[in-house]
Amino acid sequence: MSAPYVSIRRLADNSLSAMLSAVEVYNKPQMTYRDEVTVMLVVNAWELALKATLRQKNQSIFYPKKRGERYRSIGIDDALARVGSNGLWPVGVSGAAVTANIKALAEYRDRAIHLYNAQGLGAVIYPFLQQNVLNYRDFMLAKFKKDLADSMTWQLLPLGATAPADVVQFMKVDRNSKMIAEVEDFINELRVLMDAVEKSEGDIGRVATVYDINLQSVKKMSSADLVVAVSSTADGQVVVRKTDPNQTHPYSATELLNRVNAKRSGRKLTSYDLQAICWKELLREEAKYAWKHSNGATHVWSGEAISYLVSLTDERYAAVRSEYGAHRRENSKN
Repeated sequence: MSAPYVSIRRLADNSLSAMLSAVEVYNKPQMTYRDEVTVMLVVNAWELALKATLRQKNQSIFYPKKRGERYRSIGIDDALARVGSNGLWPVGVSGAAVTANIKALAEYRDRAIHLYNAQGLGAVIYPFLQQNVLNYRDFMLAKFKKDLADSMTWQLLPLGATAPADVVQFMKVDRNSKMIAEVEDFINELRVLMDAVEKSEGDIGRVATVYDINLQSVKKMSSADLVVAVSSTADGQVVVRKTDPNQTHPYSATELLNRVNAKRSGRKLTSYDLQAICWKELLREEAKYAWKHSNGATHVWSGEAISYLVSLTDERYAAVRSEYGAHRRENSKN
């Protein structure tokens, strides 16, 4: 008996529906079990999208059939592994980083499904959830020409009875030691995933909207990274602080070029190539790529800038160099 027929189009469409449902659930003004339901839908959306990607390349999405049993389709972990091993991640999308992001959410989902007390982890998981939606949009657009933005607005306003925190977000949790231990254990799982991406030089910007995690006492919180602090003496608060640009944009122009050249298959890029593409595409004005302190002389660059520059072809760089050269010659006449 052959494996069941699976429609690629239906997989992709159902995946998109699951992600849209996740966004709708998360943005409801009154919703219990919000984080848990949202994450379950998000992970399901990715599982379907990854299976559709495998089917595009005629790859099986089933485990070997056992005698007397029905075919079983693969789970999220195996889907991620198969997409990675077959080199099916789109250009410009760091497979290692997106995998770490999805696994972070899957870890949260598993804790919720298996009756762990997930209360208190919402502030921890939010940065991963936000980045996941952006990753998903890029992935679906590259693989299936489906743009999530066509089905939703990106101008959602965080309206509420109290103003949202700007730099530090607070969330109450139970002050018992069991809850604190569970939060700490979950954070440690996230650290393992993020450390693996950093060691593989994946695009850490694809993992979360913040970049490092430390478990500290509220009173000792001073790291510029993302800090998740759990304290049994400070009203049981979990505190999430956003990272600063020194952590998110760690590369000088020289380091940026070295990392880009190490990953590209084309010719070696020069500082002139960087100047030209920055002029043409205004990269220095894109916060996700570049940052410069108000008193600083030069820009520093993010992991996302590396991925973007790697994705451009030699032909694109040559065309931009030509335009940039003509622009400079014209300016020199004036």
